[in-house]
Amino acid sequence: MDRLAEVAGTFSITGALVAIDGELRAIGLQPDGAPWTVAIERPDHGERAPHSIIALQDAAIATSGDYRHWVEVGTRKLSQTMDPAGGGPVAAPPASVTVVAQTCMAADAWATALMVTGRKEGAILALRHNLDVLFIDRDGGHLRTSRVGRLFDTGQRSMEQTT
Repeated sequence: MDRLAEVAGTFSITGALVAIDGELRAIGLQPDGAPWTVAIERPDHGERAPHSIIALQDAAIATSGDYRHWVEVGTRKLSQTMDPAGGGPVAAPPASVTVVAQTCMAADAWATALMVTGRKEGAILALRHNLDVLFIDRDGGHLRTSRVGRLFDTGQRSMEQTT
């Protein structure tokens, strides 16, 4: 996506939204001057629906999750994200981690790394590196969101919300 954005710039394209498989890069604004509106998908295995919406301008967004690509072992669905410390799939990953950054490479790398570290340690790491992150965890039949950074700030005192 980053290279595609560079190529678009060589053709004097100043406004575009480019995407491949969950990684998006917003270049400038839409023709009407509005930022690009992007849905963050609800992490459901069998359904595609939006969880939330974010407006982007000159930024990239990437999501890592356990709900699009997995392997079933018995009755368990295991994430495609591998834990280098354990040598296998992440045992209890967040349902999804979305990161907004300047480049898709950074957003994707951080989203994957934060999937491996998990919500608690990941939030500490995200704060330390001044990242904008949305963690979504499964809590029984509900989704619990944790937000880090100014882009996902809802003005609530708590970083967590259950939906």
